[in-house]
Amino acid sequence: MMEQPDQTKITYLLNQLEAAGKRSTPQRYAVCQALVEHGEHPTVAEVFERVRGTFPMISQATVYNTIDTLTELGLIHKLEIANDEHTHYDLDLTPHINMVCPRCGRITDVHNETVDTLLGEVQQSSGHRLCRPFALVLYGVCPECQVHCDGLCVDSGSIADCPHMHARMSHHHPVEHTHGPRRRRRRRQHEE
Repeated sequence: MMEQPDQTKITYLLNQLEAAGKRSTPQRYAVCQALVEHGEHPTVAEVFERVRGTFPMISQATVYNTIDTLTELGLIHKLEIANDEHTHYDLDLTPHINMVCPRCGRITDVHNETVDTLLGEVQQSSGHRLCRPFALVLYGVCPECQVHCDGLCVDSGSIADCPHMHARMSHHHPVEHTHGPRRRRRRRQHEE
């Protein structure tokens, strides 16, 4: 009997954790399973909610630490989205585009043969060595949200001009969500 793709990916993640010196526990299995079965770009909170269904006593720290270790090992990718206070995680490490709808926040993977070529050209022309995984984040109003735009979805040419991005920005104030003394100090200086 052939192993299912989800199970193969879960087993792979667990094996890599073990190779890094982390014991394979039922809780770590549940975290890997939740990441793989989510199928999109989950946050720690979403993974935690899924895992709590199986392990009601699991701490959010256990979930976070497992996800953090998977990220450090390069097995998943941390995906920071503009104006979203939650970090998302991507299990797709192949070169691709993460299309983000600024209206609803949905993240969609787009695979295209030209992404590899484009990234190679960027690396060559800039002199920068690109960091893996090679994923781009682009913003655009998804087809479902375009139905509800009332003609506001015009090609403004700039994400800064997008009325939907402004709507998301008005509900999120990054300065209030920063952590650490350096950022707080800057905020106080800015307010004075």
